[in-house]
Amino acid sequence: MKKLFTVLLISFGFLFTTQAQEPTETLLLTGETSPELITYYDFVEWAIDEGKMADWYVDFGTQEYAIWTDNPEMEGINPTEKALFMETIAGPDWWGNFFNFRLETPISITEENRYLHIFHYRENLNNGWSFSLNNDTPLEDPDQGTLRFDGNNSLPGRWEDIVIDLGYLMDNEIALEKFMVIVDKDWDGPRDNPPTKYYFDEIALTNDPFPRGVEFLTGTDLLSFDSEDQLAELIIDTQNELNTFEVIENPFTDSEVISDGMVGHFYKSETASWWQGLNVSFPGIHLIEYEVKQYLHVYVRAEIDCFIQLHIVDNTDTHYTEMFYYPGSEIDGEWFDLVWDLSSYTAVKAMTVRFDVQVDENGDYINGTPAGDFWVDGIVLDDNPYEREGTVNVDDLVNAQPTLRAWSGNQTIKFSQADASYAQVFDILGRSIVSTPLATGSDLHTLNVPQNGLYILRVTNTSGVVSNVKVLVNR
Repeated sequence: MKKLFTVLLISFGFLFTTQAQEPTETLLLTGETSPELITYYDFVEWAIDEGKMADWYVDFGTQEYAIWTDNPEMEGINPTEKALFMETIAGPDWWGNFFNFRLETPISITEENRYLHIFHYRENLNNGWSFSLNNDTPLEDPDQGTLRFDGNNSLPGRWEDIVIDLGYLMDNEIALEKFMVIVDKDWDGPRDNPPTKYYFDEIALTNDPFPRGVEFLTGTDLLSFDSEDQLAELIIDTQNELNTFEVIENPFTDSEVISDGMVGHFYKSETASWWQGLNVSFPGIHLIEYEVKQYLHVYVRAEIDCFIQLHIVDNTDTHYTEMFYYPGSEIDGEWFDLVWDLSSYTAVKAMTVRFDVQVDENGDYINGTPAGDFWVDGIVLDDNPYEREGTVNVDDLVNAQPTLRAWSGNQTIKFSQADASYAQVFDILGRSIVSTPLATGSDLHTLNVPQNGLYILRVTNTSGVVSNVKVLVNR
């Protein structure tokens, strides 16, 4: 839990910036005013010259792949008459599919114009978009969240307001000169997305961190599978065509935590990438409120011991993740409450539960892990920093397993267990750090780790019984 002083600063600062400031707006591109501050809006020149656009997009003239046309949906959040339009004729590769927006004159970024707003409409969602700041081509992964922002609209055939936080430019006194978007970021797919119409409009700089027309959601229940009305308002995506999800009657009627009602059943296919889990988009945003809506709780259940990653998207399409360990063998596969303190963030507009996340010895996420069944229930955002009543956490399990005692030294883990035969150590990302057989005849063992930090120690005894302990190595 964060210190009270730090959290109060975050909370009060948030209230000041979102409620006390008068709204400001600088329009960059509308298609209905002259002159426009954005003077170049087209695909990057070299991709046009190489003929890539001719293969992928409708040509409305002589190498004219983007035009102003009638707004496809004037009854929603964008009632203007015209919008910038482009249309694919085939599934494009992502490389070269770079649409550029360039300002005539660079603009210095302050708190008064920190947020870049872009109305965007997609006939088909396909693989989503990726924006990069001050570059003609996409930036690399290390720039995500500062100069690169990946995401997708929540629904096809509807205007949505993309909000990009320019805080990195502001903090480093870098003016905004331009930005680019990969219209369809089909990184690794077969490039067979259907022909699709894309629109952009009403690009502006403002001091408002929230999407135009957004609904602020009330209550602490983010997802209850017992509420048909709530489920009808959510967009649930399995992110892989062979992953499946269904709402079922709770099959675990003998559970001491949740024994009745409806729960979510998620099947993860062996073809799934590591990030493809149960994705939920909300019909608006849930604001993080200190001591009111601060802690995200998610009930999970699995048939294996595994790492589970929670992922959220905030109001500016910035992505955050937190890794958890599910100790199934220690709790007999019982329901387990994941608790994440979100006090450092502003809002939640979407989230994903990623099951059985594995990492190789190089720290790279592993795609195509074995298929498995997982269950989820009771997603709430409330003021409770502890696991909900009836559930246990890994710390509780340390006390529940008196035969496995662990402590730490500087870059070492020491533990004692009778008849221990094999030991494994994982970091909080699920990476295997140590995997070694143990010498018989001694109950005391020492393992070296590369650096201080939080680890999971897993010990198997000669009878095949597995015990897990969370160990903080900090001295």
